[in-house]
Amino acid sequence: MKKFLVVLLILSLGAGYISAQDRKTGAVGLVFTDSIAFAGVGGELFLGNLGLGATFTFLPIGGGGNMVIFYEPGAYARFYFGNPVSAMYLMGGMSYFTAAGSSGDSGLNSWDGGILNINGGFGYNAMFGDNNATRFYIEVGPRYTSLIIDSDEDIYAGFFLHFALGFGATF
Repeated sequence: MKKFLVVLLILSLGAGYISAQDRKTGAVGLVFTDSIAFAGVGGELFLGNLGLGATFTFLPIGGGGNMVIFYEPGAYARFYFGNPVSAMYLMGGMSYFTAAGSSGDSGLNSWDGGILNINGGFGYNAMFGDNNATRFYIEVGPRYTSLIIDSDEDIYAGFFLHFALGFGATF
């Protein structure tokens, strides 16, 4: 089953690349979100009206041998209502917020839990400048949050607001 999914993913990406020869094929840039780990990097591949992407936001805090790093990797898909150069879109994705830290000589320790976020959103994407080389997007929508500690035990779950803002370069 895994081999089939890998082959399907490769064929989908190849077909998207071939169909998008006259368009931009991707973007990378800075991402700002409504998380404690509020700033980071992201990338997206444009496959016609579909965009597949990943983000990694983080916030390191500490000094003098004591440090905590909050980080949140995520993945998403966007459906653009038209050409992504200037279009509204619907977004669906998920991210996992957690932390790791060190205290003096004790080494790196990680927390055995985290916050699973399932995000939905509605946004706007714009590419501008010479050859549409600069990208800007903004999105807002609902976020379902589930606090997980230790053995996948769900402690708290609820709805919050999801917000993301991004700037970057296209290729």
